[in-house]
Amino acid sequence: MRQAYVIEFGSIGADGKMRLPMDRVREFLKGHAGQNVIVRFDAVEPGTSAALWGYYKSYVLPTVRQALYELGDRKTEKETDIWLREMCPMLDRGEDFGPRDVGDMSQGEMLEFLDWIKQMAAENLYVYIEDPKIL
Repeated sequence: MRQAYVIEFGSIGADGKMRLPMDRVREFLKGHAGQNVIVRFDAVEPGTSAALWGYYKSYVLPTVRQALYELGDRKTEKETDIWLREMCPMLDRGEDFGPRDVGDMSQGEMLEFLDWIKQMAAENLYVYIEDPKIL
């Protein structure tokens, strides 16, 4: 079954032009030739908490969820979020408390969590996630 959506992370240069990794976008477009698309752009200020949250919620979670799906593990976005937080050693607060919520993290901790996800996803889910340091 071909994927009905593609999610990518990019930036807008000083010239007003969008920079976007196009390999997966082109592959998606070829697989849906002749169909209509709905496009949504969200702009966030670099280096802000909003950028980190948008990156995590709108890019990382759906990308990891799709990778899990392709490996036969069906999870909702909420289940994927919980799974990631439970897997990450830096978020472990013990059995009685469960994993830390991403809303409780500092920007530095969130960057560390995102970096961990990037490495874990590459090694275990066979998917590339754009580097969070570009935020």
